[in-house]
Parts: sequence; structure tokens; C-alpha cells
Amino acid sequence: MSGWRAAAVLLGALQAGGAQAETLRMLLTQIPGVIELAPDGASMRGSGIDLMKEVGRRAGVALRFEAYPQARARLLVEQQADACFPVGRLPELQAKYKWTAPLLHMRLVLLARADDGRQLSGLEQAQSLRVGAMRGTMAAARLKEQGVAVEESADYLSGLEKLRLGRLDLWAMLDVGVSSLAKRLDMPPPRVAWVVDALDVSFACNRKADDALIARLDRAIASMRADGSMARFDLR
Repeated sequence: MSGWRAAAVLLGALQAGGAQAETLRMLLTQIPGVIELAPDGASMRGSGIDLMKEVGRRAGVALRFEAYPQARARLLVEQQADACFPVGRLPELQAKYKWTAPLLHMRLVLLARADDGRQLSGLEQAQSLRVGAMRGTMAAARLKEQGVAVEESADYLSGLEKLRLGRLDLWAMLDVGVSSLAKRLDMPPPRVAWVVDALDVSFACNRKADDALIARLDRAIASMRADGSMARFDLR
């Protein structure tokens, strides 16, 4: 093989390796209307997906989106070097992952039906009520830590359906996608009965994720905050 051909092969191999290194898998829990599988069953869509695509575009990182239950996503990210997922930056999770800058500031809330007039003045009042949360979420874990018995559901829609039918008094989740979920169930948007916590949501990545890649994601997030483009994405 001539010298120039060998050099071209080597350059191509290096470029291929670089492209592979610049791909991250985003393991996501579905929130209908915000993060969900498209009808083709292979791709994902929603305002949350659009937001993450813009972060990836600005960072020059190809993001590959995959749907998993949250508990499974957390385990896979701990095990697989090319994996990340968006999650609230809780102290108990800090050492398990490598974190980007905060994407969003969100609240962990207890939701009640719109026609439920009861007022909560503290989380201890929830201990005598029927409280639900999605299985494997930080909402479920945080409530259990506070001594609240939690009825866990497989997904957000089935949990909110229990709230709509009066089988639950309260439903716990981050305040993202609430309006979209309520619309899917043809129910009035539930109201916030209590704010459990306020959290920064970041990409949590495998501990082996490249620091330079994380820094590029951080710069992309910072640029979207600086130009106000985060507000273009409706996550309600």
C-alpha cells in the first residue's frame, strides 16, 4: 500500500474512532407529550427530546435516545460508559455519576385533583393519605425516606389515572409534563398540594465519561441559558 493510501486509511480510522467517542446514549423515562416513543417505535419525540437535541447540537455530540423504566436507566448508566440520563441532582446520587451543569430547575411536588380542596401545611399530613409515585423514581424514594407509604405505579399515566378516579389522594412527581399527562387522560390539570423539594436537573453520566465531553455539554447548556433559548421548550 502506498504511503498516501496508508495515511488516508489511518486518518479514516481516527475519524471513525473520534465519531464513535462523540456519541452518548440518553436513557430516558417516558413522559407522554414531553419524552415519548414516536409511532415508529424506534425514535423518540417531544419537547424534552427537542431540548436535549439542541444541547447535543451545540456541544457537537450525537445523542442517541432510548426508553427505559427509571430504575433500569439508573442501573445501566452506572454500568455503561457511554450512557447518561437526566435526573435531579440529589445528594445520595452525587457519587454515583459524573454530572453536567444544571439543565433545568424543577420542583418535586405532590399533586391533588383540581376539585380536591384540602390544604397541606407539611409533608407529615401526607402520611395519613393515599400517596402514589412511579416505581423507581426519586419521588418514590424521597417520600419513603420521609416515612410516607407510597403506592407505586408502572408509569405516569397509570398513576395519574388513579388520582383521577379517586383511588389516590396525592401523586408525586417532578412538575414536568403535568399538563400534557392530564390532557391525555381528559382530566383537569391537577393542582400542586405541596412542594416537597426544589431540584436542579442535570445529565448524570457514567463515571468513565470523558471530562472534555462533559465540558462541551456544560458550555452548550450555558449558551442556551445565556441566550434564553431554554424557555422555547414547553415542558408542561
